[in-house]
Amino acid sequence: MRPRRTAAFALSLMLHLTALGTAIRSRSPAPFSAAAAAPRSMTVFAAPREDDSGPPGLNALGADDLPVGRIAESATVSLPSFAMNIAKISERSALLFPFVTPGLALRRFAIATERELRETFHDPFAPKPQPAPTAHRAPPLALSDAALQSLIDRSWSRRDRWTPFQEIVRIANAHDADRGKLPALLHVYQRQNGLQPYVDASIRDPRLWAELGLAADHVEFIGFISEFASTHPGTKAATELLFLLDQLAQANLDALVTLLDTDPAASLGATRDANKDAYDLIVELRQHYARQLQRKGLASNEALVQHYNRVRLDILTGLLRTTPHGYRANDARFLIGAIYWREDSIGDALRMWRAMTVEPEDAYATSIGRILDAIAAETGGDRSSRDSRDTTRRLTLQINAILRAEQGRWIMFSMDRLRQFGFHFDTF
Repeated sequence: MRPRRTAAFALSLMLHLTALGTAIRSRSPAPFSAAAAAPRSMTVFAAPREDDSGPPGLNALGADDLPVGRIAESATVSLPSFAMNIAKISERSALLFPFVTPGLALRRFAIATERELRETFHDPFAPKPQPAPTAHRAPPLALSDAALQSLIDRSWSRRDRWTPFQEIVRIANAHDADRGKLPALLHVYQRQNGLQPYVDASIRDPRLWAELGLAADHVEFIGFISEFASTHPGTKAATELLFLLDQLAQANLDALVTLLDTDPAASLGATRDANKDAYDLIVELRQHYARQLQRKGLASNEALVQHYNRVRLDILTGLLRTTPHGYRANDARFLIGAIYWREDSIGDALRMWRAMTVEPEDAYATSIGRILDAIAAETGGDRSSRDSRDTTRRLTLQINAILRAEQGRWIMFSMDRLRQFGFHFDTF
């Protein structure tokens, strides 16, 4: 596997998740106008409505958010041991990295802060949403553990994951978001079928095309999560989908780094020989997103990582505010603390981690327990007799080891999961 552009990426193994594609939907805001003309001449101020013209879950598209290029001839890239239709990548070329442009609209996930909501205009005459009558509440999902695992396995895919995920979408839309097995189903899906390692084989081409194909579906997955979370706010199922949204952000960054890291002339000779239009599309994509990042002040690796970290913190802190009765709050605090820790914001990380408790059913329970033990051992008791620099050094060594062990558990699980379906890290 080729090294990352910067050490900030060295901790993870080319994570990637995808989701899930149907046609992009857009909404047009309804006009806001005076109902009737006044008898006398008067000045009328018309306030703009909240702009919901972007794709579901995203901000409105800007003038620069235009398709980058179109495949004029064949949309198939055929390489040794790899063939892929890339039409969707071409069609969604302007929305491959929606966490950067046009960006998430947090209000559409029902996790915006009060300040963000106050800063967004809402039509005062619009009817307030009414909760669904209790009599029409959806039934709880009933599934045995064996049936749930069978469904998860049927939903696994290495590339396009939207088609096998449709069964879960139908189930989610037809069942209660708190009661029954739906939260567990969504939890197991994102734990077993979510992030997967994608690493180079003998050439870069297959991995790049696979990751871009997955990125082409991210906008649709974002749309599904936003619509579900806004329809079922503050529910366990919405919480699980927000964890999946956090994984999407990690995966989207990895796909963008792979694109930016790839020098087409040096690394994509197989694509150039197989399909010149496809090769030209990659060249245009790199140039387009380099300009977008430059315009947004994200041209450096550090700025790009920091941007995605801020997106993840928005998602996870919003999740923490809205999750019902502290459901999976410890897992959110663990991930938030890990982001701060890797940014060297040690105080913020420790404050977040100190609020954790050990709950055996949490996804990161083992690491949570070890972090709490390390903090207690190094910072508890008679602090006056401790050398703060030595304490910080020992705590840093322990927590770094804990985070590496957590990463190692994911790598080993991913290896076994890929083998179950006949794949390896470098096959797609």
